[in-house]
Amino acid sequence: MKRQDVLLWVVLILLVVILGKVMSADRGPRESQLTQSDRQRDYAAALKANQLYTQAAEAYDAYVAVGALPDSEKAKIDFNTGEMLLDQVGDIERALAHFVRVTDLYDGVDPALLKEARKHAAECLEKLGRAGAAERQLVESARLKSPTSSEEALVEEKDILASIGARVRITRTDFEQAWKDLPAQVREQQFPGNEGREKFLQELLSMRLFAEAARRKGLDRDPDFRRRLRDFEDSFLMSKLFEEEVSAKVTLPDSDLKLYYEAHREHYSDPESVEVAHIQTADASGCLAAKAAIEAGSSFEQAAKAFSLDARTRENGGRLGKIAKARVPGERDKPFDPFDVPVPGLGRERSLVEAAFALTEIGATTGPIRSERGHHLIRLLAREDIKQKTLEECRPQVEAELRAERERERRTALVADLMKAHDVKVYLKRLAEP
Repeated sequence: MKRQDVLLWVVLILLVVILGKVMSADRGPRESQLTQSDRQRDYAAALKANQLYTQAAEAYDAYVAVGALPDSEKAKIDFNTGEMLLDQVGDIERALAHFVRVTDLYDGVDPALLKEARKHAAECLEKLGRAGAAERQLVESARLKSPTSSEEALVEEKDILASIGARVRITRTDFEQAWKDLPAQVREQQFPGNEGREKFLQELLSMRLFAEAARRKGLDRDPDFRRRLRDFEDSFLMSKLFEEEVSAKVTLPDSDLKLYYEAHREHYSDPESVEVAHIQTADASGCLAAKAAIEAGSSFEQAAKAFSLDARTRENGGRLGKIAKARVPGERDKPFDPFDVPVPGLGRERSLVEAAFALTEIGATTGPIRSERGHHLIRLLAREDIKQKTLEECRPQVEAELRAERERERRTALVADLMKAHDVKVYLKRLAEP
């Protein structure tokens, strides 16, 4: 090999060594800087986990300052830090500063995050007594729309029925939907005529005003409110699913109505009833004395006036009124006692009811019958036998009860399918544990 070639190889080797050292020296500080940033982030998270919220906020600020982060990421961190200062520390001014950084300092911030930051800033300003500035923040928030949210349809000026500043409005569509949701009875009784519609618009406006004031105070972020809102959402969603998967799929052919009616004929009837009068005394001997007076020629009405302790009935011949047997329930396996019904003015006194229905002849008297109030003579004044209703007379009731039964069956089956599909486990023993 020539001398020149040897020298060239030596020079190339030296250049490679020098270049390697330069690149290593340049890479070292960067790797160190990256490690420092990661450590700062983990340190801030650890402080927060240990509920050292003020120190955590300072650590997150330092992380944002030293980390090579895009503006969108910095905005998220500052927003979360602001929420922590507001909710956990109660440092309203420092929280406000973080929300303002999100809205005014960074580029490319997610519109949804920007909107929430403005709402939180308004909340802080409201708590600091700066209502005007809070209003401006809310106006700006109202103008922001998340790209994933559905855009509101353009509304003509004539269809805006009310507005609150530049943020909230009640349109004709809003009004008509709310009006339609009112039960017909409520509309007729509380909001009759054109004046009623005007009154209802004022009610809607008042509701929106109160709601806006509550949001400005941050009440929409109250844990108890969020829990109740979540429960309401779950309940509403359950109702919607019930309508689609249960109610909408129940059919009631006329043949099924007839079969259900025939299987429950006793349920669709007016039960047997009696009309009675009584004489109430303190003990059995009082009843026997009243009975002896009747047998001696006194009328039942005269004996009631002379002997009865029931001040409510003794002046009108002891008349109690009508007693009807309990109606046979639609569910055959449900416990049923036909005599478990109240006696007018006396409450549930099964012994009196049973004695009254045992009488067969009008004007017949029985007793003494013991009750919680004393002893009684019972006289039968009138009697009505059971009256069977036709299917056409009770069709609405039959339809409602058959629908309810079928909906219960479909709901039970749907719950079982969902529990099986989602591997649901229920630990009932833990419910009883303290």
